[in-house]
Amino acid sequence: MSVRVLAAFALIFIASAAAQAQNTTIQGWIIVPGQKHADNFVVQISVRDLDQTFATTTVGDSGRYMFINQDLRVGNFDILIRLDGYRESRTPLQRRPETGTLAEIPIFENIILIPDAEGGHLTDVQAEYKEELLKEYSKGLDQITAKHPELAVTHLEKIVKEIPDFYDAHMNLGLVYQDLMRRREAEAEFRKANELNPESARPLAALGRLFVDNVESDLSAGVKLDTLQPVLTTAREVLTGAITLDEKFAKAHYYLGVVEYRSRAYSIAEKELKLALELDPTLYESRIALINVFVQQKLWQAALDNVDTFMLDYPLSPFRQEVAANRIRIVGILQQSTR
Repeated sequence: MSVRVLAAFALIFIASAAAQAQNTTIQGWIIVPGQKHADNFVVQISVRDLDQTFATTTVGDSGRYMFINQDLRVGNFDILIRLDGYRESRTPLQRRPETGTLAEIPIFENIILIPDAEGGHLTDVQAEYKEELLKEYSKGLDQITAKHPELAVTHLEKIVKEIPDFYDAHMNLGLVYQDLMRRREAEAEFRKANELNPESARPLAALGRLFVDNVESDLSAGVKLDTLQPVLTTAREVLTGAITLDEKFAKAHYYLGVVEYRSRAYSIAEKELKLALELDPTLYESRIALINVFVQQKLWQAALDNVDTFMLDYPLSPFRQEVAANRIRIVGILQQSTR
């Protein structure tokens, strides 16, 4: 995905990898067969003997989950998922019998949920979701994890051909196409996902992100911003639709803030970016974009305040050094203005 420097700061659209964990990191994908399911559902690490929750996280927009820096040296643990319409899923975290340690550090677990036949969920399509196809899908997800979209695409294209109503497969194929700069195909996959699950905000947010990324790539190529306003208008429409479906979707507010920034609607951009940070304080991209909003308006004290907040809140950010360097420039401008 393209990265464009806005004013003095880098605007990033995908959260960077988590900092190196000192203990165990557990991550993977939750594979949910079907056309519709709840978004952003909870995944737990459960203490098996006591049947109590040890840690909790939420599935991301692409179906990934991650537990960072977990101390699992003592006890037996399961990955526990309870999702309406599917059987309760418990995946034991296996230890090496010779050492008693966990099998791998980090641990990668792709978990396939099973529809709840008693509730009648997916009874008309269960035959489509054969075990070998779900394993094929899992291979594609593993290639995404390994940052090989060019290898993931073959697996995912096969799946959507075999199971055209597989909502998550269309979403992830769209993301892979976007990484491969196959933008029209990415848009088609996100629109198909929206058609399959119109109650979900995820496809609309993905479309908004795609359009924003298109704008950033075109700007990098020298296209004039004024000629890109129709794309920004389309991005605004789909992101507003996503927020209507899920008003607490932090990344949708973030992307909308970027759209308003590029549209020079700075007060609206500021409002959306601040709301994104309220909803998700870890979304450092919003803080960087907010700095850009103030820089463009020459509101140097507000820019400096947000730079300092960034430095305090994100000590492990890969962009810390860049932001620190630009802090010097902003301080210099402020000093000159007071002379």
